[in-house]
Amino acid sequence: MHDVRVEAVVPAWMLADGEYVGLAPGDHVRTGFALAVTATSAGDTDRFAQWTDRPGLTTVGGRSTTVGRTTVLCSGPWALALFTSGRLPKDVGLEVEGWLTVEPFLWVPDGELARTRPDGRLGWTVVRVRVVGDDATDLDRLPDEDGIDADAAYVLDLTR
Repeated sequence: MHDVRVEAVVPAWMLADGEYVGLAPGDHVRTGFALAVTATSAGDTDRFAQWTDRPGLTTVGGRSTTVGRTTVLCSGPWALALFTSGRLPKDVGLEVEGWLTVEPFLWVPDGELARTRPDGRLGWTVVRVRVVGDDATDLDRLPDEDGIDADAAYVLDLTR
């Protein structure tokens, strides 16, 4: 996976918890991802595509597996934890749409997901930091707990 670029959402509550605070362009971060699922359908093709007009909105195709109580979608070099309101069957081909989110809590280095699927935590370089509301505004860095807009979405552009 060289010259891969992704846009990932950092929820405001995560910043309020102190995660990823202060990340700026040029910084390195090792993280796993989750997909906040909005739609699923059957499909067996590995794919990963992001919408250019909606930051972080992603379509992924792959096979589902379970690690403990977490459903993970495996697609080529990706292993993404799925946030979904329902259980998904194990070992089926899926195409899933949702918002790609950096996920420090499920993918902690010594946690069950990271031990079982070490390919789920990857090293990235931050290319751009934005806050997205009515408009998108570039930021010098992700804000600390005092500077968070709870109604905004923060987006990291990442590359490896």
